[in-house]
Amino acid sequence: MSQNTSLEEKIIRLVLSELGHTVEGEQLFLSSQDPALSAEVMQLIKRIENLAKGSSTRINEVENESVTAFSSAPGLSEQQQTVGAGVDIQGNDAFDKTETKLVTVNETSTTFWKLMPFYELQKPAKNENANQASPILKPGQVPTDHQRTESASQFVTPPRAKITIPNARAGERFSSPIDITLDEGQQATIRDVIFPRYIGLSYEKENELLTGTPTESGDIELSVLWSCSSHDECETKLLFVVNPDPRSLWKVVEPPADAPYPKSHLDAAGLDGDGIRIAAASRRGRSHEHAGSFRDDDFYINHCRETGWSVMLVADGAGSAVNSREGSRIAVKTAGNYLINQLSGLKGFHLKEHITAWEGSDQQITINAMLHHFKQAATLAVNIIQNEAICAEQPVKSYSTTLLATVALRTDKELFAAAFWLGDGAIGAYSPSGKVRILGNPDSGEYAGQTRFLDQSIIAEPSFSGRISVGKWNDVSHLILMTDGVSDPLFETDNGLRSDEKWTRLVDELTPVLTDASIAPERLGDWLNFFSTGNHDDRTIAVLW
Repeated sequence: MSQNTSLEEKIIRLVLSELGHTVEGEQLFLSSQDPALSAEVMQLIKRIENLAKGSSTRINEVENESVTAFSSAPGLSEQQQTVGAGVDIQGNDAFDKTETKLVTVNETSTTFWKLMPFYELQKPAKNENANQASPILKPGQVPTDHQRTESASQFVTPPRAKITIPNARAGERFSSPIDITLDEGQQATIRDVIFPRYIGLSYEKENELLTGTPTESGDIELSVLWSCSSHDECETKLLFVVNPDPRSLWKVVEPPADAPYPKSHLDAAGLDGDGIRIAAASRRGRSHEHAGSFRDDDFYINHCRETGWSVMLVADGAGSAVNSREGSRIAVKTAGNYLINQLSGLKGFHLKEHITAWEGSDQQITINAMLHHFKQAATLAVNIIQNEAICAEQPVKSYSTTLLATVALRTDKELFAAAFWLGDGAIGAYSPSGKVRILGNPDSGEYAGQTRFLDQSIIAEPSFSGRISVGKWNDVSHLILMTDGVSDPLFETDNGLRSDEKWTRLVDELTPVLTDASIAPERLGDWLNFFSTGNHDDRTIAVLW
């Protein structure tokens, strides 16, 4: 009983200590004297003791079953069975003496069972005969030479590829080979090109070309799949640049509704009859569309059926002048009306007679008449512009404009034309043979866009007569006037303006546009919408053919 009491105290002391209570003699004594607590502790001790006895009994049963199975196994000799029986009968001393014999029997006999290996689910059994040269090494294991060789052959780094693809442009046809170079000098073969999404391009393996029309712009990451002699499958990613369509960058903004001097963005007119065909068109430039301003260009065409005289004028209002669109309109309308009025009456008939004869004296009379009419027309235009500036209380220079004018007369198979040229732009008489006659000289300044504008000082200059050209030809098919919005992209320079090839190219483009005179003005307006990088000014053209 004292032994159990001591065990109870140990258990109580251990529990109190684990719970963090101070274990003192009086507290321990009082706890051990609690009848209920003592009963529970004693019950716990008995349960533990019974469990211990039960485990020992099961272990002995398992050992006895093993010995019985061994002794009754077939194929054993009588001597072996007797040794086994002797173990069961004799006491402990006998068991100790025969233990060595039993072990000997087990070593020489056939093994009837053994513990099988346990494998975790979804994991393959470990192959005891696995290749010892596997590259997977245990921590601290030193790889063999064979392992090093095998590992190196399995993880050879592919050569580095340098791939070059030219930039594309959205909306334009693209076709280009892909340039690939390997740093090890091997020959690479493009297998395919993968885009993150469809953009209108694909790789043609047969022709080894990247072709298509890009539907979008931006930096697009693509994957180039390629192979070489040492590697069958390689991939290189790179950025493919698709530049935006320049046309998509331009906005179309309407001018303020309350802006003075409103003007239509597109104007076109034509004359067809009496053996004469004239078409003219003027279109607002992209720079004006983007800025939300009006068209500054303007034109005028007219024809007198009685005398056969035709009048054509084009004008380009200065972009730096806020009211130049009105200045160009006043200039062509005022000068045009004056010229057609002068050539419609008796003066027109008298000039026609001199032009038909075209002798020495007739030529001088005609030249003097043209000088007079153009000077008067310019003077009237300047005066009307000045009057408008006074009425609007605006500076006269805010109406600055260029002015190009021609009067023409067809006699049988010949064409007579006189021209007045102030500012930039172009006037040309084109022959089907490809020869062109430039009727004047453009006023070009030291920098792009610098030119002369219509004002009183121009009229007063002694060199005014040098702005007038007169000619009569039997091989001219087209008389063409244009502002710099057309001449700059077509001819680029003053030397280009005198290029027969460039004029021939222009006439070839205009021929299908002018095929049907009834719709030629509208088609001419559409043609003026051609795109030329860096040239986005208003465009105006007038053609007699």
